This record gives sequence, structure tokens and C-alpha cells, in this order.
Amino acid sequence: MKQIIRKRLCMVILTAMLITLLINYYVEIHNARNEMYTSAREMFWQVGQILDQNENEAEKERENLKEQCFIRAKAIAYILQDRPQVTKDQQEMQKIARLLQVDEFHLFDTQGNLYAGSEPKYFGLNFSSGRQMQFFLPMLKDYHLQMCQDITPNTAEGKLMQYAAVWREDRKGIIQVGLEPTTVLDSMKRTELSYIFSLVTSEKDSTIYAIDPESSVILGSTDESLVGKQIQEIGLHPEQLSITDRGVRAVINSEDSYCVFGRSSSAILGLSSTSASLYREVNRSTLMVAAYLMGISLLMILFISRDMDHYILTGISSIQKKLGKITGGNLDTRVEVDSTPEFRELSFQINKMVESLLDTTNKISRILEMAKVPIGVYEYNRDMKRVMATTRLADILRLKEQEAEELLADHHLFEEKLGELRNHPLDRENGIYQLEGTAPGYIRLESFERENSVLGMIVDVTDDIREKKKIERERDIDLLTGMYNRRAFYRRMEQLFEEPEKLGRGMMLMADADNLKQVNDRYGHENGDRYLAAIAALLKSCGSRQCIAARLSGDEFALFLYGCTSKEELMEYELSLIKAMETCTVELGNKEHIPVRFSAGYVFYPEDGMETAILLKKADDAMYEAKRACKAAWVRE
Repeated sequence: MKQIIRKRLCMVILTAMLITLLINYYVEIHNARNEMYTSAREMFWQVGQILDQNENEAEKERENLKEQCFIRAKAIAYILQDRPQVTKDQQEMQKIARLLQVDEFHLFDTQGNLYAGSEPKYFGLNFSSGRQMQFFLPMLKDYHLQMCQDITPNTAEGKLMQYAAVWREDRKGIIQVGLEPTTVLDSMKRTELSYIFSLVTSEKDSTIYAIDPESSVILGSTDESLVGKQIQEIGLHPEQLSITDRGVRAVINSEDSYCVFGRSSSAILGLSSTSASLYREVNRSTLMVAAYLMGISLLMILFISRDMDHYILTGISSIQKKLGKITGGNLDTRVEVDSTPEFRELSFQINKMVESLLDTTNKISRILEMAKVPIGVYEYNRDMKRVMATTRLADILRLKEQEAEELLADHHLFEEKLGELRNHPLDRENGIYQLEGTAPGYIRLESFERENSVLGMIVDVTDDIREKKKIERERDIDLLTGMYNRRAFYRRMEQLFEEPEKLGRGMMLMADADNLKQVNDRYGHENGDRYLAAIAALLKSCGSRQCIAARLSGDEFALFLYGCTSKEELMEYELSLIKAMETCTVELGNKEHIPVRFSAGYVFYPEDGMETAILLKKADDAMYEAKRACKAAWVRE
């Protein structure tokens, strides 16, 4: 016992330690994920701020460049209007370009033809020469219009340029200025994700990336090898990108990872960290906590075991030995352990229980000895092995003396015996069971459970059941054929229809003896009875176990087959019956053999009806149709 208690004590303490350790582990994991989530949200906000700031700066640079283009174009227009002769001096035109710090400028006539400027190689072009030039076509229709084109490749060389055009004040042509957008391109480069991610420092085994929400392509990342890949290629799924309120687990590049996603104005930002990296500190902390808890647990087991050995186990061992004797049937045993107030109270209550049990048993025994009816009564407490029972109990259960002693010595064996008895209930009888043996016997078994005790009664009802069966047989069975009579047939059919799950497919068959009058007239009614008995035997011999057969009147029979799965299975009975009837004869009293013949009709359940009267009526109609044909035929209604 000591070893068992110590083992259980260790199990309890160690289980508590493991539960505490698991709770701590999952809390640490939760905290690590929350910390990563918080850091990721902060990083996403910073990246978004940088991106927004750089985009604003780039937009300012673009607007400033447009404004400078307009100023320089208007300045050139003023110079050329004041000094129109310089349009014929190419050196002067280039000097103006250098003076105003423009990369190129062009003069267009009112028809949009380029005829002069700082770059002679472009002379001869017009506003219809290419997509870039076509941008300025609307100016030909509106003298008040001035236009600045976004940074775009020029028509001749594909070089990125910023072009702006204004009308001369004298309406004699259009001035177009072109600047290389160096500052704007530098600003735009700072808005690129690759540039921004190059400024972000990520921890080891962590990756930051931006994903296009439309194409699911990685636009930028701290890991340049991921740029340009579909997220499916690295182990992510598009539906995971919508989860921004918490992290998700994923296998990225064949490594178990934890991912957090957020949205910027133009992209989905993500931060992934491998589980090994994320939980590295968690594992280290868990090991330290485990070592601490293990030390505490060992100290607790040591001190508790020592005190338990001194104050508890000795008393428990003594009480255990006494209880062993009591449960073995020695009710004269008394428990006397007074090492502690608790043990004194426990001893008192145990002794009180034993005295109460003895008193109750004696009362029951005296009452049962006075009973003159075939009743056996038993009682037992689940905390005790012994079953208290009257002597008549063994006789009622048809037990041998040694078998009865073994069963009453152990209530577990006694319960198993009762369970075996309950496995043989009598049909349509509540609480009555059949005893196995050469001669049938029947008992009524009743029991009552209260708290931890069981009280039961077993009554021998063999004579009552036999008398009841005899009465039922005489009432329900046709004595000539051994079939049900009409009343019993209707009752059994109604009982069967109350359980439609057992019916399956069925067939109702009506049969009427052929030539019965001629047999009676020629051979006598005794041989007529033999003729009817032969028909009944033929009907029953071809049926299945699941059938109800009856003699409804003098020469009229009914048989209901059920529990089949198909019409074909039912028709096998029809074929077997036809085949059997072809060779069937009956021996009369004078040793003469005559053929057995009858007409029959049948219908199917449930197609032709779901009530007894309906099925019989339709089968009867089918039978008389066969009768009218003057042959032993089978007709399906």
C-alpha cells in the first residue's frame, strides 16, 4: 500500500508539474507571437510612413519640375518673340538652352511642325509623329492651353524626358521645353520597395516582404531571392493574406514559420520568422522552469512521503486488513484504530455500518423463512463480496449446491449470473425470463438499487406461463393445420405493421383449395381434412422464416412473407411453390394418393397496400381471377 500511495503521490505532483509547465510553455508561445505581432505592426507602420513620405517628396519633385518646365518655356517664348532672328542661328539657340538650363527646346509652327530648336536632329517631326508627341495635339485647337507631359520616353530615342509646351504670346507658334528628370527619378527610386527594404534591418531567420494584392507577386523583400515570385512558390496561400488581426502558421521555403500581415496603401506587407528562431527563447525559458519545478517537486515528494508514512499509512494498513475480513463475510470483525481523531471517527462509522448490515440481514431472513410461495430474495452491498439470500433462491434458479455457494460468495459472479438470465427474456412478457434446460422454466426477476446496496426478488412463474401459453395456443391456433386462425392472423399483422423497419418488401398470398367438394363427396370429410392439411403444409414448407400463415376459413388460406429486399426474392417463393405443387400429393385413409391443387393470388407490400384488409382484398381478387380461369394459376393484380 505504501508503494502504491507513494507512486500515486508522485504521479499527482508530477502531473501538476507537467500541467504547470505546459501552461507556462503555451503562455510563453502566446507572448512570443504577440511580441512578434506588435513588432510587425510597428515595422509595417514605419515602412508605410517611409513609403508615404517618399511618395510625397517624389510628387513635390514632379510638380516642381513641371513648374520649372513652364517657366523656362515661357522665358524662351519671350526671348524669341523679342529676338525672332535667333531662330536661324543654331549656336544662339543652344546658348539659350544652356543659359536657361534646359536639356532641349523645340519650336513648332501653328500646324504642329517642328522647324527649329536646340536639337536639329528632331527637325521635321510634328505632333503626330508618335505617341509621346501626340500628347500635345489638343494645343493646336486652343491658344490658351499649356500642357506638361508626365515623365515619358521621347519619340526619337526613347530617353526619359519631362516635356512642357506653351503658346507664344503672338500666337505664331508653340515652344516645347524638355528636361531630364534626374531629381524626380531619384525621388521615385526612393519610393521603390527594394530601396525601402534595403533600409530595413531584419533579425536573423526573419524576412520582410511586400506583396501585390492583385497578382500575389512579391514586389520587394529583405531577401532579394524572393522578389518576383508568386507567394504559392514559397508556401503561402492567398486566403492567408486577408488575416491581418493575428498571425498565421505556414511552411515557407520548407521551414515551419509564423507570419504576420498588414496593409499599406498599395501593397500587403508581411513579416515571417521561423519557428526555431521565434521560439528559441521560449524553449530556453521552458527548460529553466522545468528544472526549477522538478527540484520543488522532489522536495515536496520527500517531505510529504515522510509525514504520510508516520501519520497515515499505518492506520490505513490496519483498517484495510479489518475491511478485508468484513468484505469477505466475517461481520463479527470490529475496527479499532485511534491514532488520530479522524481514524477514531472512521472506525466508529465502519463498526456502525457492520452492525446495521447484520440487523437488516437478520430481519430479512426471518421474514423470508415465513413465506410459503416460490419466492427467492437476495441482498448485497457493493462494498462486500457476500450475497445474502434465502434458501429457496438456489432451487428456483436450478443451481447445484456448489454452484450456489460460489455465486453467493462473490456478488460479482452473482451479477454475471443475473445478466445471463436477462439475456433470455420471454416475448411479450415484461420482466419474465426463460431458464435454460431440458424442461422449460420461467422466472420473474425484479431488483431495487439504493445508494450502494441491491435488493432483489426472483419468483418462479413456470406454471403460470405454461397455463398462459396453453390458453393462447388454443385461442389462436387452427387445430387442423397448426396455422394461425383469422383473429390471430389480423393481430399478428397489426403488431408487425407497428414496426415498419422490420417489414422490408413483402408479399400477401391468398390460396383456395381446388376440388375440395369433390374430395369430401368422394372420399369423406376426414380425407378432406387431410387434403386441407396437405395444402397448409405445402404453403409453410416453401416460405421463409419471416412469414405469417393462417387458415382464414374452411378452404381459404393466407400467408404474408416479409423482410425481403426485392420482388425477385419474393418471386422465388412463388416459383418454388408452383414447382412443389406440381408433384405434391396426399395419402388418403385407403392408401390412395391424389394430387394437391389450389388456386392462389398475390400482391406486394408496400406497392399494393400498407394495411392488412387492403392487401387481403386485393390478393383475394387476384385469387378469384385465377379460379375463374379454371386452373391453378398465379395472377398478379
